Amino acid sequence: MTYDNPLARFEADPTHVLSLNRLLGVITILLWLVLFLPELMGFTHLLKILSLFNILLLAGAAAVLFIQGFRCRDQWKFSLEPTFQGLPLLVMVGVAIASLLTRNFLDLENLSAVGAIIGAYGLMGLFCDTQTWKRNIPFVGAFAILVFLFALELTDLGHLARTGIAEIVEYLLQPFSVNAITSEDILVLSTGVAFVDIPCSGFKNIEIGSLFFIAASMLERRQMGLRWFLVGVTNFALLIVANIARIFVIVTLTFVLQQRTVAEILHVPLGLCGFISVCLLTLLLLQFVPHQRPSTTKLQESRKTQSPAANIRNALITLGLLLGLALIPHPTAAAVGWDSLQWPTSMQAESVNLTRPEQMFFTQYPGVVAQKQAFKTQNISGSMIFVASPSWQAHHAPELCFLASGFKIDDMQKRTLTSQVTGRWLSLDQGQRQAAYWFQSSQRTTDHYLDRVWSEMIRKEPHWTMVSILFDQSVSADDAAVQAVLADVHDAISTAMT
Repeated sequence: MTYDNPLARFEADPTHVLSLNRLLGVITILLWLVLFLPELMGFTHLLKILSLFNILLLAGAAAVLFIQGFRCRDQWKFSLEPTFQGLPLLVMVGVAIASLLTRNFLDLENLSAVGAIIGAYGLMGLFCDTQTWKRNIPFVGAFAILVFLFALELTDLGHLARTGIAEIVEYLLQPFSVNAITSEDILVLSTGVAFVDIPCSGFKNIEIGSLFFIAASMLERRQMGLRWFLVGVTNFALLIVANIARIFVIVTLTFVLQQRTVAEILHVPLGLCGFISVCLLTLLLLQFVPHQRPSTTKLQESRKTQSPAANIRNALITLGLLLGLALIPHPTAAAVGWDSLQWPTSMQAESVNLTRPEQMFFTQYPGVVAQKQAFKTQNISGSMIFVASPSWQAHHAPELCFLASGFKIDDMQKRTLTSQVTGRWLSLDQGQRQAAYWFQSSQRTTDHYLDRVWSEMIRKEPHWTMVSILFDQSVSADDAAVQAVLADVHDAISTAMT
């Protein structure tokens, strides 16, 4: 028998096909390791900083995965010859692209661990039975969700979630003519200051509620598909809405209706009622998701096969794509540029040592430059603190420090402080003292903490300086001497950052 086509002659030799497939499998694994090296390092870093309880919980989830895999060990049918087709290939390549986009456009280091888990499972699907791989997706999905929620807490996104909740509550209070302004995770009202604390972030509810959804789906053997995905998204959204509704009710009772005792009594029951209601509604919605269909494919035929030529073609396309993604350079964080502050001759300024809590907070983040100075000009005196940082985690709303120092916030306004500065003006201790603050990049200023955070996350403006000024006297923001101080500080920071 003769073959005119070289590819046909190659396919006719099983030894050549087998060797080439195995070689392509090894190259695929190596390229995947190179491409996901930052994600694997992020997962290792995540394990080092997890609490003991979370490590034990993660170990328990990993044990469940191992037991589930061991139970169906005869069904996996692992092979050294990868099959480049189907959902596993789509998952592996899709996660690789998503991880690269996240790495270059979003600064969320700890969350990359989730990409490593899902990408590894996609890679694994190339070397095993596809149907068994699909049946175990819920188990891996639950494990990935658990890691994702742990990573969210360690990325300080829980803090951002509380800030977002405060923003939403401020918006909901507007139709009732209630004056409120948010600042990070506090809500400043005319009748007091509401703190959106850690339990109010809703992360624990989202974590447990998401795991409940996965567990209910597996116990009821619901088929994964579009309906299942929509129910999962609905479950996630309802958990967030229930938490926001609880905070809105508590804030309204405490600061609008002045029923603090009632709010304290209802705080926990409202959270439990909201969580249980969402779980019951999720169970109801799952009834509209069809059950898993029993597999009619024989075990020895369950793994899809394709011609050697098609498999090799798909493998070469996949390897070319992975190689191209691996060659894209990783973003690097530039050091904070900061020169000494230059003040006009009319302002007298001298350095002041940071307090011990300030030193402990700022020095835990690399690349942070923090300075504290006392100033005096004309008949105005006060103190200033500047924190230049490449990480939003080293910044906070300065009124948190004012509250921690014992000051009472009477009023806080968003306003244009000077022609170049948009910030906030605060009245403290029944108008006896005033303060101002803003966040400043090389291009602009903002009073909004989330605006500053988002600008860094999307790598639009990576470096910001937090500016906080506390006046020793009762002054007006429109006073010419105050305007001069604010303008001088802005110009000095702008010069130092260029």
